[in-house]
Amino acid sequence: MKNQDAILERASNLAFQKLEAAGGNIANLEEPHRTVALVFSAQGVIDNGGLIYFFESDWPGNPPYALFADAYRRIGCAAAAHAILQAANSFGVLHPEQDQAVRNAFMERFSQPDCHDIWEDPICGDEQVWAHLAKWIQERPSDSGAIRAS
Repeated sequence: MKNQDAILERASNLAFQKLEAAGGNIANLEEPHRTVALVFSAQGVIDNGGLIYFFESDWPGNPPYALFADAYRRIGCAAAAHAILQAANSFGVLHPEQDQAVRNAFMERFSQPDCHDIWEDPICGDEQVWAHLAKWIQERPSDSGAIRAS
């Protein structure tokens, strides 16, 4: 676990440095740093409040939610990728990442005490996401720009 934390900290620090150098635009960030930044950012938010927290605010640059799902799929978290896409599709608009008001109005309808959760959320608190991300980082060839603990 300690080694995993060191791997994640080192990789995320570098990924966010590179993201800053790319002007904060995730589309300009190369792999494997894009995957690290996407999963690290998303999982941090989701662990604090589930998919509702993930969707309630705009992400910088409003990247397509499919970009997040692809990153989760890339590290081996297919269920998380599916949950993000299924939830994004439930908003009923073509590009929900571009319309915070629509997302929040949709989620507000389901926030009443007598309503069940909007979506199945296999992601919130899933420690396996972090384990998958750390393993994925370690599997990157050293010449790919990945960060691995020495």
